[in-house]
Amino acid sequence: MMTRVIAAIFILIPLAIVLYLSTFIVPEGKQVVITQFDRPVSFISDPGLNFRIPLLQNVKTLEKRILPWDGAPENMQTRDKKRIFVDCWARWKIVDLKTFYTDVRTEAKGQKFLDDVVDSAVRDVVARHNLIDLVRTSDNPLEYESDELGRSATSRDKVISGREKIEKEILKVASQNLEKEFGISLVTVHLKRVKYSDQVRNTVYERMRSERERVAQLFQSEAEEERNRIKGMTQKELDVIEGATKQKAAEIRGSADAEVIRMTAEAYGKDPEFFEFLQRLEMYKKALKQDTNLVLSTDSEMFGLFKSIRVRRAEQPPATSAPSAAPTSSPE
Repeated sequence: MMTRVIAAIFILIPLAIVLYLSTFIVPEGKQVVITQFDRPVSFISDPGLNFRIPLLQNVKTLEKRILPWDGAPENMQTRDKKRIFVDCWARWKIVDLKTFYTDVRTEAKGQKFLDDVVDSAVRDVVARHNLIDLVRTSDNPLEYESDELGRSATSRDKVISGREKIEKEILKVASQNLEKEFGISLVTVHLKRVKYSDQVRNTVYERMRSERERVAQLFQSEAEEERNRIKGMTQKELDVIEGATKQKAAEIRGSADAEVIRMTAEAYGKDPEFFEFLQRLEMYKKALKQDTNLVLSTDSEMFGLFKSIRVRRAEQPPATSAPSAAPTSSPE
């Protein structure tokens, strides 16, 4: 009995070892190439338990899921002769295992292969577009702060495609015959960063400064125009108020003059001689000022007036003083 157990052990252990070496599991998200003497003999893309010839056949596992690709920044020129550094990234996967293993072999070599394919496509597409297309994310019309900036925009400021369409164009160019010849499928390509060279950066900054100065001048001219409009409206209101005031003053002055004339005429009607005398006195008052010398004839009216005043003063009796006490005489 013991001999049978020992014999069974010696038989089962090698059998288990052979079975272990003959089976392998393909995990989810992986695909396997079975090679014999470094030549592919079987391609397995479905997950599960599989068999191979131990010691003769090897299992090489490749990724079935989407793989990342990140390129290095490349110096290239746009259609409007601007030197820029473009950094992009992509996602790819192996869709035809047999073709990929036959022509590329490993994922590392696939990454290096994509370096040339994607960079070439990016360079080709960028050279067909202006810088503004790479900077803008879409081809929506630019919104300017003022109509003046919109009118002064050049043709290079007009977005023709936009970054989204450029990325789709890069993906289309890079994917040509890629799956058929190498078993690779590019899922997506995106521009990660667009960096200006020093010369272009200075040009962009200078342009930004000139645009800001143009906007400032525009705002200043608009402010000056608004100031002139407000001053004009204020002056107009002042003129209206001043005109109304002058008209009111003229009306009041006219009413006062009319009242004076009425009162004067009424007074003149009551005593014409006295009124004439007052007018004559007013005339003399205006004529006879300080340090005024007059040469008058004896028959002039003014001389007669002065003479009559002197005569009236002479005819007035002198003021009498209080009677003094009579002297008393002593009786003799």
